[in-house]
Amino acid sequence: MSNKKQFFKPIQLVLLASSCSFVLGAGMMDALQTSNHTLKSALESLKTAVASVSFSEEPVINALSNKSDGIVNFKDDPFNVHFEVTHIEPEKKAEVTGDIVDKVLSDYQSRIAPEFEIPDLIYNQTKFWFRIYTEFDSNKKVIHDSLHPHIIYDIVDVADIMALPANASWLNVVKAQKAVAKRTAEIRAKLKKMSKKKEEDMDAEELGWLAQFKEIKGNQKRIILMAAQSLRVQTGQKDFFESGLAVSGRYIQGMETIFKAKKLPIELTRLPFVESSFAIGATSKVGAAGIWQFMPGIGRQFMTVNDQFDERRNPWKATEAAAKLLKENYQILHKNWGLALTAYNHGPAGVRLAMKKTGTKDIAKIVRTYRSRNFDFASANFFTCFLAAVHAQMYRDVLWADHVADTNLAYESTQLKKGLKPTQLMQTFGFTAEQILLYNPELDRSFKHNSIIPKGYKIFTPAQIKTAEQNQIVSRKEGSTSLSAQ
Repeated sequence: MSNKKQFFKPIQLVLLASSCSFVLGAGMMDALQTSNHTLKSALESLKTAVASVSFSEEPVINALSNKSDGIVNFKDDPFNVHFEVTHIEPEKKAEVTGDIVDKVLSDYQSRIAPEFEIPDLIYNQTKFWFRIYTEFDSNKKVIHDSLHPHIIYDIVDVADIMALPANASWLNVVKAQKAVAKRTAEIRAKLKKMSKKKEEDMDAEELGWLAQFKEIKGNQKRIILMAAQSLRVQTGQKDFFESGLAVSGRYIQGMETIFKAKKLPIELTRLPFVESSFAIGATSKVGAAGIWQFMPGIGRQFMTVNDQFDERRNPWKATEAAAKLLKENYQILHKNWGLALTAYNHGPAGVRLAMKKTGTKDIAKIVRTYRSRNFDFASANFFTCFLAAVHAQMYRDVLWADHVADTNLAYESTQLKKGLKPTQLMQTFGFTAEQILLYNPELDRSFKHNSIIPKGYKIFTPAQIKTAEQNQIVSRKEGSTSLSAQ
């Protein structure tokens, strides 16, 4: 399948029982007439051109949750999810075996900067998330330990349940929830009974669990009882990660250019795989938005975030903001990327407190030993999720032999010398509404109402040679790069 063909294939994510929805748009149409009616039609075409995505709470790709039993939390409980991916249709995929996992996590081809080598202390934790991203799809419900995530008790496959005929899809969701809840309860009860047994009296399943507990120091009975209280359900993310691999092809080159210009490691541009899996319209229940999942408050420090324009939704503007924020974190947190990345999730003040409480700057020790009301499961696993995502993406050709990414969006940025309505913008550049909104998704409200985009506003457009007329109303790009498609 060619890149060009792949670009126009839709990705469909349908999250059931949702309270709000958004649409990711891509696709080119014929030139549009410049009337308000046409603009509205263009917006509707944009919405139907690719994917429909509905979120009831957090973006599903951000699988971190603080619940010890994931059944009750959306991020742990993808039973809310009916997932269909049409971006990637590989006929053959590399089997994600233990050998491949360990080779990739060791960076055996030296593709990753030394700063992101996986520390021994959090290797198993990182390996768990790597398997979540590359081995288990969203029909796999991994019942594991919240304190030691890599300790897995069972994997419940709900594919057959989700495929059952039903008058309403949510009925299968409920059936799947009940099946996983039942299995989780069985494991909890069995662990409690197991705590009273001698090793010679344990069955094969219990002995398998016990073998995983051997690395934990302490009284065996207490360890097992603690395990019974620390069960958590994690949904596989493989299909979501695969969709992110496809969509990211549009943006990664431009993102890397932005980070290189600030002398930052390009590995950092893989953080959106953890945050949103590159879902441009992703909005969380707490208000985080865009591929970098900026909250409104922190977003306003770096971008325009108001009722008319929410630049958190612009992938390149949000990337520029993320680069600034990560660089700030790095400078104030001892030039340590583990600390800086954790601060992206937990805040610099929270990371400083963790350092003070543990008496160390070693992020691996903090991750393994520190817990507080605020530094919970999500914070403690954020850095290991990032490391797992970086290794999975950088070795995508090894893990997904037939992976095809969307075509890179060649772009340049321009600054308006005067305010323009969308109709005028389209006439001047000769682009359709779909093209402009693909590069500037935050302009959707302006296009809907044909309202003025103010003087000085920075927009992104497909790379081209400007005409004399265009130069009269836009300023040449400053500091951004025009990229060619791969």
